[in-house]
Amino acid sequence: LNPLQMSDWDSFADLDDDDLPSYTVADENDTQEYKAEVGANYEAPEVTSNVEPIFMPQGSQLELTEENIEGVLAACREEIGTLFGYSAENRGVGITGGVDFLYLDGPCVVLKLKGRFWHQRPTVLARVGAYIMGRIPEVIDVVVENPDYELSDAANENEY
Repeated sequence: LNPLQMSDWDSFADLDDDDLPSYTVADENDTQEYKAEVGANYEAPEVTSNVEPIFMPQGSQLELTEENIEGVLAACREEIGTLFGYSAENRGVGITGGVDFLYLDGPCVVLKLKGRFWHQRPTVLARVGAYIMGRIPEVIDVVVENPDYELSDAANENEY
C-alpha cells in the first residue's frame, strides 16, 4: 500500500450481532438496588481460603505467616471492597475481579488477580500490597505470579 492510499475493506465479512458477546451491566449512576439486581446474574469471584478476616489498623505489627497473610487479605477484600467483584453491586457495574493468596517467597507475598477490575490492575495490586504491608511490616513486596499477563489490559479485557 502506498502510505497515502486508503485500505480496501471489501475483504472483511459483516459481523452478525449474534457473534458479539452479550452481557448486561448497570451504569455507575443507577441505584444500588438495580446494580445489585444486575450483579446477581454474575458469579462472585471464588475465595480459595476460608480463613477469618484479621481486621487490624494500619501500622499494626502482625508476624509474617501464611495464616496472617490470608487473614489480612480477607479483611482487605472487605475494607477496600469497591475494588473487587465480591458484592452484587460491584458485579452489576462490571467489576468481577478478585484476589487470592498463592504463596510466600521469603518476605514477598505472591498473589493472583482474577476477573475484571474497574481500576488498572497495577493500581489494584498496589492498593492490596499497601494494605498488607501496612499490617505485616516484614513483607517487603507484594507481587503477582505472572505480571506480564495479570497486570495487563488484555487480562482485564479477556474476563468477559
